[in-house]
Amino acid sequence: MAFVTLLFDLAGKQSMLGSIPLDALLTEETELTASVSKYAVEDGSVISDHIAQEPETLSLSGVITAASIYTFLSGGRSKLIAAKDAIRQIHERRQPVTIVTGADIYQNYAMTKAAITRKNEGEKLDVVCNFQKIVVAQLREADIPADKVAPSVQGKAGQTGAAGGKVSDTRSQSTPASNLKVQGGSGT
Repeated sequence: MAFVTLLFDLAGKQSMLGSIPLDALLTEETELTASVSKYAVEDGSVISDHIAQEPETLSLSGVITAASIYTFLSGGRSKLIAAKDAIRQIHERRQPVTIVTGADIYQNYAMTKAAITRKNEGEKLDVVCNFQKIVVAQLREADIPADKVAPSVQGKAGQTGAAGGKVSDTRSQSTPASNLKVQGGSGT
């Protein structure tokens, strides 16, 4: 799993989006949602018997400027280009990321959206990134009690009595275009 840190800290450290410094972090929004089951019953009322948690989402917004707040770091347009490229890499790699903020650590999140805006009012990028927590299934194994297994299938786990058959390389042939024609109409 790739480890990308999106960092801003209340202790005076500079905000970071991966390795790209954010000159200002504007918002951090965490959203916790759930789905409640709904079933209509005979008398017309609705009952619920389950609440399913939806994956947590996170939205961060910030600003990246062409200027460097540290004199020894390079700035200018190349800083904006590098920032945009770094955000594209997070999106293209489709790897879980870890986001560390002054309020929380968000582990195993996927980028669902990144909006990068550049306006003519100055050399800066406005960045809004949305993330969703990835919930990974845990593999569990269980033994089936021997008295529950039919004698005809004992010792055949993962096996079948039928032959697998032969594999042939039949590639799909292109089909001719449809003869259907689009009919114009006045619409209703």
